Amino acid sequence: MTTQESRQFIEEYIDAMRNTPTKTDEFVDRFISDKDMELKGHIQIFEAGVPGYILDPEDIIVEGNKVVVRFRMKGQHKGELFGYPPSGNQLDVSGIIIYELEDNKIVRH
Repeated sequence: MTTQESRQFIEEYIDAMRNTPTKTDEFVDRFISDKDMELKGHIQIFEAGVPGYILDPEDIIVEGNKVVVRFRMKGQHKGELFGYPPSGNQLDVSGIIIYELEDNKIVRH
């Protein structure tokens, strides 16, 4: 993928993540290859613990088929998350993720 195609794909992915109330398996399969089952698992964990969470990108850096996103993940802790029972608290967590793309899907993070 070209740098521009990679940027466009990740921007579409983040926009869909932000605007999709429930990240179903079909939704995840649209953007993430079975080569990255770990990322699919992370999304399931966070969707169960913080349903409807959103990712707000703060920076996106792209080179070829690799995309770095500095983000904030926001949502309400309504379900078990990493063994912690629901607290009802609002979460606002920052992070950085590097995506590798192939054939219009995320194949590694």
